[in-house]
Amino acid sequence: MILVLSQSQLSQSQIYIESERWQCSFGWGEPVKLGMVLEAVDLSPQGRDFSYIIEASLIPQLEFMDEEILEEARAEGLNGPEEMLRYAYECYGGVPVNIDALQPAKASCGMSSFVAESSIDTVITRTGEATESRHFLDLSEAITFARDFYAVYVPIIFGFIDVILDNPLRAGGTGWDKIKQMAKK
Repeated sequence: MILVLSQSQLSQSQIYIESERWQCSFGWGEPVKLGMVLEAVDLSPQGRDFSYIIEASLIPQLEFMDEEILEEARAEGLNGPEEMLRYAYECYGGVPVNIDALQPAKASCGMSSFVAESSIDTVITRTGEATESRHFLDLSEAITFARDFYAVYVPIIFGFIDVILDNPLRAGGTGWDKIKQMAKK
């Protein structure tokens, strides 16, 4: 079975990926189809080399987005699908996903080194756990890697989407709560 992914550029630092097969179900009603925003974030205010990382977040696909969120976006003068998805993500966030956990940074060096210039650093997470994270030379390298490498591995998470959505969020609740907040009622 072929999995077709759709990619859109939301901004210079954000891409959005979705597939008809990506969804979660609350046990009642229609399943909510999901997409993922991959955002290049500069960790250095001085713009030093290798200061960009990719943050990944799950959000409902546009046709499953809460109508109030879409109305807010329209009130801001936004009408295109990319503009509305960007609004929803930037104003409401999403469910964070550790994209490097899908294909650990050191395990992927062979192929990934042909995609973009990057370095691997150990980062201490909010929970105190040490994890390897890929850092990119600049915005262009980060977005290229997100589009050409991370996007290939994203479908893997939907094999264990329940586990990802069960995780507690920093703002409270779980991923399930965040998707419920953003999805059509």
